[in-house]
Amino acid sequence: MNKYSLEQLVLKRINVMRNEMIQIAHETGMNSAETINYSQKLDRLIYLHLLHFSISEPAIHTGHSAS
Repeated sequence: MNKYSLEQLVLKRINVMRNEMIQIAHETGMNSAETINYSQKLDRLIYLHLLHFSISEPAIHTGHSAS
């Protein structure tokens, strides 16, 4: 699987998790332990996306390394 395909899978999962979290918040409340736990999991997934895809994006466009 190439990097683009992997990124698309991660973005799809982020959107699914976001929608699930919104539904959980409607059912259990914004401050419920379940909503907060789901929010933290979503935060970690978004962070991983930023770490592995967004930060290195300029290297794709410029042809230079991101270091």
